[in-house]
Amino acid sequence: RELAAGDGTANASAEIERKAFSDCKYVSCKPLGLSMRLKPPDASGRVDVVFLYNEGADGFSAYTASPLPAGLRWSDRSRDVVKKLGEPSDKFGGNRLPVGIGYELLGLDVHFNNRSWDDAVNPIKFLSVYQQVDQACGMCTACGRQARFRCAQCRQESYCSSACQRADWGRHKEACASAADARLRAGLALGKEEAMRALAGSVSADAIA
Repeated sequence: RELAAGDGTANASAEIERKAFSDCKYVSCKPLGLSMRLKPPDASGRVDVVFLYNEGADGFSAYTASPLPAGLRWSDRSRDVVKKLGEPSDKFGGNRLPVGIGYELLGLDVHFNNRSWDDAVNPIKFLSVYQQVDQACGMCTACGRQARFRCAQCRQESYCSSACQRADWGRHKEACASAADARLRAGLALGKEEAMRALAGSVSADAIA
């Protein structure tokens, strides 16, 4: 909290870096090996991702303030991570970008130094720690992976990404419109009932006065 607010000790404050963008803000302290992303970027912003860095990664010192998540160690390599945590729910990077793997149910992404998926001894560069995915969302309707969200309109279908949601829209749009309309009618009926109760309460209060 102190790092996010910029109210830490004098030594830590001197090393704090801030970068603001249109939708988020990053607050970093390289000597601590720690960075945080806040959304929105103004004073009301809340931390949605914490980044823990290994020694030398992007100029950061190694994060050592507490044990790493899920029993990981900075000395672990890519094969050690998979052995400890099992098969990941997500994979990203490769080609021109360093590879990484995600464990959404743990709220953890592991980013490695090198770009090859064939590198079994790829060192950990940094970790991203975020809110664990709610298993209540179930599996992605389109691809069967762990879903990250539900359709905002009907709240019935679950998806792992916006790409899967777009790919499924041709099949889903008719049922979505029907379900959303039913939710709207139910909400209007409930709102009308609550308004009538509030009005009755107001009339009673006026009569008593």
